Amino acid sequence: MESLQDINPVERALVNKATANRTPINATIELTPTCNFRCDMCYIRMEKSQAEKRGGLRSIEEWLHIADQLQEIGTLFILLTGGEPLLYPDFKELYIRLKEKGFILTINTNATLIDDETVRLFQRLKPRRVNVSLYGVTNGTYLNLCHATNGFDRCLEGLKRLKEYGIDTKLNLTLTRQNIKEHRQMLELADEWDLPILTNSYISVYSRPGCATTLPLDTCRPVPDEVAHAEVEALEHKYGKEYTSYATHVLQQLERGESPVPAEGIGLACRAGKSSAWINWQGVMTPCVDMETPAVSLLSTTVSDAWKQIVTKCEQLPFHKECAGCTLRSICDVCYANARNEKGQCGGIGYLCRIAKSKKKQMKGSL
Repeated sequence: MESLQDINPVERALVNKATANRTPINATIELTPTCNFRCDMCYIRMEKSQAEKRGGLRSIEEWLHIADQLQEIGTLFILLTGGEPLLYPDFKELYIRLKEKGFILTINTNATLIDDETVRLFQRLKPRRVNVSLYGVTNGTYLNLCHATNGFDRCLEGLKRLKEYGIDTKLNLTLTRQNIKEHRQMLELADEWDLPILTNSYISVYSRPGCATTLPLDTCRPVPDEVAHAEVEALEHKYGKEYTSYATHVLQQLERGESPVPAEGIGLACRAGKSSAWINWQGVMTPCVDMETPAVSLLSTTVSDAWKQIVTKCEQLPFHKECAGCTLRSICDVCYANARNEKGQCGGIGYLCRIAKSKKKQMKGSL
């Protein structure tokens, strides 16, 4: 998962330089595993009592100490996430202190806890962006999927406040079997509200130890053809009148077999472990949200030492040879973490392969 999305040219130049120098310019801080929703597909959610049994949340002093160390080694961007980060007891104070230190902050939230006090804080100390998770376009879908009463209405109330106060906001969609039929309506809602939108139609098999979500994966994960259809829909929405030209170009590249996966297979090609780190609610650093290892606890070493260990271990990760020679890489959802998790939980990467093959077929059919 890329935690620093839609970067502008200046940010991109900074990130590219940081990646080359192995500087963690971007870090995600996972404040809490608790949430006021109980989404069927969630990989992290647990009750407060469960979190307490696993050591409890990190204090604001601990997070500020970690932030100071991050800043010393070059971190500029921080994503605050959860769970629902607004449930973190000292969220507002932590947000203020991080802004005072000069960090550029982004927040992931379901928007239902965006009250007047919170949005006024965001107006006074602007975040880079607020990413709002959208799970459907009806209260019924929110009830069935997120087990949240009037969840859609409450989400819209939060969105309205963010818009009224001029806060840069983006919609992030997670598609499941329960809500995938509302995908087009969610895209239309984004247009209606004049908001950027990102569709995530791939549900990772990864789940945190102790996560309260026990729903079988096949119960909530869409079948490959549904995923591919949604991804083509998202591309049509993104490119608009230019979609035909875009799709034609992509399909021509695929037919020519351009840019196949190298013979050694798929490696860790993203910024994880190069210029981006993830710190979970227990204070453990990993390369990204979907990678359980390598992992280093910040309770037993410095952030600088932990980062050096992460970088070294990421450079030693073996390649996924199953993808070697594949010519569908440019339209495939595979990444290093997804491939490793699929192999570990499902015995192979067949689910991802079927999505890519179906996507190519459906792109042809869309022209």
